[in-house]
Amino acid sequence: MIFKQNRDSARLLAAVSLGAIALSAVPAFAQAAPEETQYDDDAIVVIGVTKQDANIQETPIAITAFSGETLTEQGISKVEDIASFTPGFNIRGAGNNPTAFSLAMRGQVQNDNIATLEPSVGTYLDEMYIARAYGLNVELVDVESVQVLKGPQGTLFGRNTSAGAVLIQTANPRYDEISGKMSATYGRFDERTGQAVLNLGLSDSLAIRGALYYQKRDGYKTDINTGAKYEGRETWNGRVKLGWKPTDTFEILLSGEWYDTYIDGPVRQNLFFNAPAAFGPAKPIVDGIAAAEREEFGGNPNLAALTPPSAVIGADPRGPFNKTQTQTYTAKFILDTSFGQVRWINGYRGVQSENIIDLDGSSFAGHFTEGTQDLKQYSTELQATGTAFDDRLNFATGITYFRETGFDQSRSNLFNGKFAAGPTVPAEFVGRTSWSNFSGTLDNDSFGMYGQLNYALTDRFNVTGGLRYSIDDKRVITQSGDVVDNTDQFVRCTPATVAIPCDRERHKTFTNLSYTIGADYDVTDDILIYAKHSKGYRSGALQLRTVTLADSIPSDPEIVNEQEIGIKTTFLGGRARFNIAGYHNKVRDAQRSPVLAPNGVSQTVIENADTETWGVEADASFEVVDGFTIFGSGALTDPKYTRYEGKALAGIPPAQTIVTVDKSDYLLIGIVKKQFTVGANLKQDLGGVGLDANIVYAWQGKMPQIDIPVNMFTSTAPGGLGLTQAQADQLAAVAQSGSLGLLNARVALSFGPEKNFEVALWGKNLTNDQEQQYTLLLSNIYVGTSYNEPRSYGVTASVKF
Repeated sequence: MIFKQNRDSARLLAAVSLGAIALSAVPAFAQAAPEETQYDDDAIVVIGVTKQDANIQETPIAITAFSGETLTEQGISKVEDIASFTPGFNIRGAGNNPTAFSLAMRGQVQNDNIATLEPSVGTYLDEMYIARAYGLNVELVDVESVQVLKGPQGTLFGRNTSAGAVLIQTANPRYDEISGKMSATYGRFDERTGQAVLNLGLSDSLAIRGALYYQKRDGYKTDINTGAKYEGRETWNGRVKLGWKPTDTFEILLSGEWYDTYIDGPVRQNLFFNAPAAFGPAKPIVDGIAAAEREEFGGNPNLAALTPPSAVIGADPRGPFNKTQTQTYTAKFILDTSFGQVRWINGYRGVQSENIIDLDGSSFAGHFTEGTQDLKQYSTELQATGTAFDDRLNFATGITYFRETGFDQSRSNLFNGKFAAGPTVPAEFVGRTSWSNFSGTLDNDSFGMYGQLNYALTDRFNVTGGLRYSIDDKRVITQSGDVVDNTDQFVRCTPATVAIPCDRERHKTFTNLSYTIGADYDVTDDILIYAKHSKGYRSGALQLRTVTLADSIPSDPEIVNEQEIGIKTTFLGGRARFNIAGYHNKVRDAQRSPVLAPNGVSQTVIENADTETWGVEADASFEVVDGFTIFGSGALTDPKYTRYEGKALAGIPPAQTIVTVDKSDYLLIGIVKKQFTVGANLKQDLGGVGLDANIVYAWQGKMPQIDIPVNMFTSTAPGGLGLTQAQADQLAAVAQSGSLGLLNARVALSFGPEKNFEVALWGKNLTNDQEQQYTLLLSNIYVGTSYNEPRSYGVTASVKF
């Protein structure tokens, strides 16, 4: 079946490519197209293969790009929304922090967020690499553009871009221009949003730009036992940028950004509960409580049943909450030279976050988890880009340094556990509440050097080649053990052979040589075909939350080898574009991070597997008549494991152990196999009024949420869940999320002397489709899940000056 799917993908790619070539030869409306058309100015400028601005249709890699205007029109207000409208890309809110996310692209995925685990898709904010996703899943405020580069980007962008990269560019100061925008929004759930942007171009060499954002929204999830509302939020986001040109060839850009959010959540909903047999006669009572609550939910994803924090000593009295703050500073020095440009890019980012989550999603005291992060990063990059040999050669070269320090802590209480008498527990702690502690102090350094060339062998045929050498030096001091009442007082360490304060130090250096090689050919001025091979690198990971693996062995780096072929076409006199790319990749030592709970001690284990993925991605747009454009995109992704020796539990409590099992038939969670987006935009000048209407529908197919095969649900072999058939059927019903269709629409009327006043009606997820977003199965005990947000709508009034 897999081979048939691969053949079908190849046939599809070939058929649509030939069709596109044929279409591109058709003159617009059966008339000869002029050499230059009114559509030439609509070319989307993206980062090219040598980090220099290029037309997206002339760039030989698969890219999805959004302008700031497009983001607004399509209802893309947060970073996580980008994936819904990008073929082959999926973003899930992180399981431990709603301001973070897990990214999946081309069969590769980061399925957990901890500070020692790297992503496969790198995120860059104003050219600065963002190492940790905490505080990154935020509102897009005064953003100039977003670009999603697909496939390994390790040569130009370095480590942890083995699947792709997301480039977010905020608006820079504009010289000799005083302008701004103010907007106010009122929406469902009493949403109140205000945003202001002010650009002060004080001269042709000095400018300041500031942006301020505020949002407050009520909760939409209701506790069936108390009536309390959750998932409300309050957010502040501010940014200031200073631009200065001391000379005509030298520019300095300085920026500072501050973000602060408080969320009443995240709130999970229980989908399955199987109390341990050790509960004895209480087991059916506990299972019954959860079952009765699920019955009352009635399939409504916006109902919940939370454990009151007072039920567990040490739980934060605020109940489920998340508070995250970030501070981001950049300093860029840009020198125009005779050959091109030299850029020195410096950045600092600090993240402070704390939260508590009721992971099991029932009112019984099941599983409370608290997280605390305090992380700091500094990065610098010196790069040179330019041309040579009469502009036949384009090049980019540079050196990079990255440093990260900080602290990541997770604490959990399972079933209101208490310290029991025993040789490892002093008498004064017997009977008091036990919280398992996993914390780590990080000290990481990374170095890189790269070079990439693009050379025009003829006026139509170009070749590209690049190399990057990376060194990642990672150190972590972990503390694993049990603390009393969620304080900092350790009662015992895990493993017990470690003495209090339970410190264990690990150090590992990873190195890699990444490369890319490719060729592209302009069949005509409007048809580009290309092929490339790339090797990408996701840095190795140090174990942070394990207590039973021998020496907590580091996880190996993830190495990706990918081949991509594609065609980009423009036809009908520039009114239409069609792009399609097919790819195949093999990943060696793909990193996975399952959550296991041997003998009731919940922990994350980082392990390695091999995968193989085939896929096709396409996008198209067509301006039917002046001002009316239809567009669409789609992707097919076919991933599988080719080798996966992972960890699983064997035995029954209190004698469970972690053993190695064959997981090659496991499912790849967080990866969507089928996606498409269709939409239309209408812009018309109606005299004194301007009309801007947009509607877009984004669909994705079912997505595995639990990786364990269904046949293992009833198995008692190592890795099996040992459930009854009735329990297995219940679990199978929630093991994957249903297909998700999001319908967004926006209609705006502009008026005034320069149409600088605007009133817009908007709606997001108008079909009110809610599906499982992040689902956690803890051993065979429970399943808790979160959902995407429900329907929202509102009105926004704005003025530009």
